[in-house]
Amino acid sequence: MTQSVSAILETAAMRGACDSVELARFDQHLRLLSRSQAARINPFEFADAAGISSETAVDLFVHGAKLGLFDLEWGMICSLCGGITNSVAELDRVAEDTLHCSLCDKDVESVLDDTVEVSFAYAAMGIPVDLHDDFATYQHYFTSSSYPFRDDWRGYHERNTVADVKLGPGETGPLHIRLEVGQGYRLICLDTHSGADLRVAEDAPAVGNAPTAELSLSSAGFSRSEISIPAGDAEITMTNGTDQPVWCRVLRLDMDAIGEIMAKGAPQFGRRLTGKHLLNNQAFRDCFAMNELAPDLKLKLRSLTLLFTDLKGSTALYDREGDLAAYRLVQNHFMALKQVVRSHSGAVIKTMGDAVMAAFPTGNDGAAAAVAMMAAMRDLVGDRGGDDVGLKVGLDAGPALAINGGRNLDYFGQTVNIAARVQGLADAGEICLTSALNDDGDIPAMLARSRFTGSPELAHLKGVSAEERIYRYRTAM
Repeated sequence: MTQSVSAILETAAMRGACDSVELARFDQHLRLLSRSQAARINPFEFADAAGISSETAVDLFVHGAKLGLFDLEWGMICSLCGGITNSVAELDRVAEDTLHCSLCDKDVESVLDDTVEVSFAYAAMGIPVDLHDDFATYQHYFTSSSYPFRDDWRGYHERNTVADVKLGPGETGPLHIRLEVGQGYRLICLDTHSGADLRVAEDAPAVGNAPTAELSLSSAGFSRSEISIPAGDAEITMTNGTDQPVWCRVLRLDMDAIGEIMAKGAPQFGRRLTGKHLLNNQAFRDCFAMNELAPDLKLKLRSLTLLFTDLKGSTALYDREGDLAAYRLVQNHFMALKQVVRSHSGAVIKTMGDAVMAAFPTGNDGAAAAVAMMAAMRDLVGDRGGDDVGLKVGLDAGPALAINGGRNLDYFGQTVNIAARVQGLADAGEICLTSALNDDGDIPAMLARSRFTGSPELAHLKGVSAEERIYRYRTAM
């Protein structure tokens, strides 16, 4: 790295419009991280600890990754145990349908909202680091930092580990274990997120001969997913066929203890940068070329808020004010809308004529952006257009597919279609929402505080078989 860390951060800050106070706090906290902490950084936790906004932190990490200061990592997370089943550097290597958790031995649906999260490694710290001296640090590294039961599972592992071996690349070593009849065991390796069941056979081995088994470990997992060994003392000869140090452990399966953890309910993950959030971050879209993705990329989102705008009366504006003045207004309108989208945690997906398509992680972000867009347009237009020139906005929320749109990462699905159709129902100065958004009580309340009044109506939308209830909001301001 030829430039100093401070110089790179200053460049990242200029690109992300970060002020000097937040930059100083970011830089200071970055220097306080231990090597293991710097190996996998949750940018939201980092922001809280540094005392800066989460969006500023994400922008600095994204621009820093573009400049080579950080490595960006897409982690696929098991929603049951919080384990990182796999981590990749490229978006188009994220699992499209399901991911398999070898520790839980279960398949989990792959969705950008829940099971894909993004972290950053501080490249200047000399990552990767060897985490095999301390199990707590090791287990934390290979588990989502926002998983609520991480410490519960660490305690479970520590109490129930009956054998372990640490191996360097290409090394072979023994696992000595005493197997009990009626007891279940599982061999695991967090380094490769691999697991294999040990079945205890009730027939005893010959006197003086402890049963043995041979296993190898590759980046794809253990060479066998199930091993049957007679009860009593046994030895497993383990060969590390990977290019990294590994820690293989045999766990006694304590179903009562597992049940106690599972009885706490489905884990509610804490604050983290999900794949959905990053795809709707404007800095990420500006920094990374989406046209380098696999042409058939399809990634699922459980819930995404889509916003469409259009500019009513722009053609008449060209006639009335001339090409140059009208063109400046239209371009200024694009700049204003893009700034509003960025400041509300969203991203502009594409522009079409005078129209904008934007996406947001939450409905609150999208609705608040719509209100801010109306205010920005009033400032731009002033009294030049009256009711003949103005912004039309429509929003919907629901499932979508992230696809390779050729020149950018686009969204596809009925939610996209409905949001576009709903925008077509709006008049200048109006925001039209579907019930998927209006049923969230926070959104109507926010619109009312912004002096927008709404009224429901049923509408037939092209391409939608059933009538759709939409809510038309307009302000008297």
